[in-house]
Amino acid sequence: MIRKNALAASVSVVAMMVSTMAMAQADLAALYEAAKAEGQLTTIALPHTWCGYGAVIEAFKAKYPGITINELNPDAGSADELEAIRANKGNTGPQAPDVIDVGLSFGPAAKAEGLLQPYKVSTWDSIPDDAKDAEGFWYGDYYGVLSFGINKTILDADSPKTWADLSKPEFANSVAFAGDPRTSNNAIMSVYAAGLSTGADAAGAAAAGLDFFKKLNEAGNFVPVDAEA
Repeated sequence: MIRKNALAASVSVVAMMVSTMAMAQADLAALYEAAKAEGQLTTIALPHTWCGYGAVIEAFKAKYPGITINELNPDAGSADELEAIRANKGNTGPQAPDVIDVGLSFGPAAKAEGLLQPYKVSTWDSIPDDAKDAEGFWYGDYYGVLSFGINKTILDADSPKTWADLSKPEFANSVAFAGDPRTSNNAIMSVYAAGLSTGADAAGAAAAGLDFFKKLNEAGNFVPVDAEA
């Protein structure tokens, strides 16, 4: 995910938590009846103001009455979501996520750890092969376009147009991540994009991005706060 003011971009994935039912084999009617029998669907990291999730959740409630939507930590990062699954293995209560929305790199890792089960949506064939797991354990549901978010009420200087601009003196104490790069896909993509802007290739972009922000921090321009909004 990215936020409006994020220095990040992401491709997200949705995947289903391990359960006793082979959902990939069930038809929709049977799936709906099983969900009603369980009584609730637990989501995590779905803020209503982000990516139309508020409208999606309300539309789901209207289309599938009898299923209570239990929403956990709307502002959770990708790593937080996987930790919620780990912490609730074997727990069928309200704290166990049924569906997650994480950064693309977290999908294969979660599959390898055995945190997911396969499920193919009705539009499966339209999803590019490089944006989904062949077995259906994860798939890309949207992508984000990178942009700089500027608070014009406190920034008097001209808006930065390039990554290099962020190192200028007029942006002292003014640059922050949207999230923590140790846990947030937003921030991870910020590091990667900054690295690419230096001329690094894909393999070296992560290291170059870390060096970019190290220098930004040494210059006094980087602020270690969460800039999500």
